[in-house]
Amino acid sequence: MTISSSYTRTRTPRRHLAAAVVAVLAVTAGTALTVVPAAHAAPATATQNTQDTAALATLPNDSRMVSAGSTGFLTTVPNYAGDTDEYRWTNYETGATTLLSARETSYSGNSSDIVFESKAASLSYTVRDMTQPGNMLRPAISLSNGSYVRAFLGSALLVSTEDDETGDTTFALLRNTNGSTKSTPVTGLPSDARYIRAAVTAPGTATVRYTTGTVGNVRNGVAVLDTLTGQIVEQLPEITQASRDSTFASATHWTWVEYLGNGRARLATAPRGGGDTPTYTDLGPLGGGSGLQTSILGDWVAYSSTHYGNPESPSALYPLMARPVGGGELVRLLDHVQSATTAPDGSLVVRGGTLAQGEGVYRITPNGENGAPTVEMVATTNAPTALGLVSHDIPATVDLDKNGGRATFNFVLTHSYVQGSLTLRHVRTGKSQKIDFRTTVGNTSTGNKVTVNWSGQTDWTAAFNGDYTWEFRATPNSGIGPELTKTGTFKVVRKAALHDYSDNGTPDILSRDPSGRLWRDDVLNFRTEDGVPTSEHKLLGSGWNAYTQIEAVGNVAGGPVSDVVARDRDGALWLYLGKGDGTFAARTKIGTGWNTYNKITGGSDVNGDGWADLLATDTTGVLWAYKGTGNWRAPYGARTKVGGGWGTMNQITAVGNLGGTAHGDLLARDTGGVLWLYPGTGGTALGSRVRVGGGWGAYPHLVGSGDVNGDGRNDVLAYGPSGSFYYPGTGNLSAPIGVRTGIPVFVGGSPDINLIA
Repeated sequence: MTISSSYTRTRTPRRHLAAAVVAVLAVTAGTALTVVPAAHAAPATATQNTQDTAALATLPNDSRMVSAGSTGFLTTVPNYAGDTDEYRWTNYETGATTLLSARETSYSGNSSDIVFESKAASLSYTVRDMTQPGNMLRPAISLSNGSYVRAFLGSALLVSTEDDETGDTTFALLRNTNGSTKSTPVTGLPSDARYIRAAVTAPGTATVRYTTGTVGNVRNGVAVLDTLTGQIVEQLPEITQASRDSTFASATHWTWVEYLGNGRARLATAPRGGGDTPTYTDLGPLGGGSGLQTSILGDWVAYSSTHYGNPESPSALYPLMARPVGGGELVRLLDHVQSATTAPDGSLVVRGGTLAQGEGVYRITPNGENGAPTVEMVATTNAPTALGLVSHDIPATVDLDKNGGRATFNFVLTHSYVQGSLTLRHVRTGKSQKIDFRTTVGNTSTGNKVTVNWSGQTDWTAAFNGDYTWEFRATPNSGIGPELTKTGTFKVVRKAALHDYSDNGTPDILSRDPSGRLWRDDVLNFRTEDGVPTSEHKLLGSGWNAYTQIEAVGNVAGGPVSDVVARDRDGALWLYLGKGDGTFAARTKIGTGWNTYNKITGGSDVNGDGWADLLATDTTGVLWAYKGTGNWRAPYGARTKVGGGWGTMNQITAVGNLGGTAHGDLLARDTGGVLWLYPGTGGTALGSRVRVGGGWGAYPHLVGSGDVNGDGRNDVLAYGPSGSFYYPGTGNLSAPIGVRTGIPVFVGGSPDINLIA
């Protein structure tokens, strides 16, 4: 096996920049540097040796610990998409990093500067000495057929071999000695031992975990193996509640975790040799913690709940904690542990992190200057342990005319497995929308993306145009670290919509009751499956009985919303400019003599110049057009004759572009109840009329409502004694109106209510 590529980077000699003292209070995940009181021992502190992160080796953030030696450590980055993982050997002192990667090849080791290299299905293990230039190759270790590697123990392989005839399994340590493979039998294990797992836990000492018995009567066993002689020198007496995988043996002590069956666990330590009562520390509720691992660092025992990825639920057991082997107060060493291994000098090398220093590889050595373990970062991943925001794509302007009035916002975080909310708040009205999210999907190529879909609503109304603030809050599901909070601003824009007075992109229906009060109903965000609900029924004012006709005429003055004109009994025409908040400015007189007309309508840009025009029929049946100017002081130009014969029509309604042409259209109902569509042509004339259908005489009021259902086409509302109905526009000139739908907007059956067309 060859090294596919390698690179080195140098750094300045490691130096101590600060020492942080650990406070002694309580074990709480996410609370930095805490200690839990335990039995009869004085408080202890952990020395945090920090250094300039620019001088550290930098590793990928998804690196995992494999092995640690005297001069460096081995990490891997899993490749879930292929068959070749990446491995890196990093030197403690120089920061030099060697990349090991070859197709279908794995690299392994344990508590040594030796790295074993093997190809898939191979019985030969290449031995690399990482202390030598070029990772000097030693003679390979070869296995016989039927042998399997169970563990890597320093420079040796622990292998099992099953006899084909008897079925008996034997174990041996294989080493390369003088150029050939030497086998040392392992003695002292039960004859039915199986499922062997082992690791070096002290110089010359390996903790061996195994099972015995038969199905239905499986028993766990733990033993100490002398890695030189191959002899089992001590067995841990079986403890029913003990976790086999959490047991650890040093040169002087045992430690293990006992699960108590009530959702709690306790840490146990005892001197090797037996006879002494174990020392216990209650670890409290397990919470989201699982896979508790222990280790002994000199005179201290450490434990944590390790995890390879982002844990999905909080636990007080994620921090790496330590206490004296004989009992005492717990000291927090790291805020979480992803993976860890023991080095030959008894130190612990951990891929984990602290809220203060971030993610990386930490070397924890026993018995520092103040007696507690010393924690030192030896490599960084340049990622925070606390949840952080990498980027977001909330633009400065959100156009809700696009994507069906919806928007999607993405946030790239430093971690996955988060939950939180995005709150959008309209500055002028204070209306807001809180969108909750929970995600467990991480994308290692772009970070961890949270996608928030906004329906275009705030407080159950269509979102208003204008300025917004946003607040993004996310909490790691693990509970490690504080909540992430970020804020910002954006603006919502749309083109001015027909019949929109509140500036939220949806139509507002105006009505006058018998007492002369004017009301506005805001259609609720295009939800027409069960009718057309409204989000607001608001009184705009009284005294509107002074007018013989009131018309919604669209945007005639260049503002963001539609306007209204009203004719009084003297024939004066008044303009009410929409203010954009659902109300109107004080009226302005824009003409006199309008008693000449018996029908007035507005809101369609008939001539295609971008401004809504006004249409009116006189008592002789002539239809006149008043061109919109865009000047609110004089919103209409001189009248132009469209044509005669309109005396047969008892209602005309401007509906905007209903037939799918490029211009605004006009609906007209004749005295026989037949409804006709007159398409705009871009000039003063109207196109050939299209018969919509009969029976429309049942409706005293027809309203060109604008786009009610959000499909981009204008619609029609009809109101009469039999109820209120919504007719969707089709955009098809030959059949411009679809099948009607009942709408619970107004009090049905009351012909005295006057809808403003």
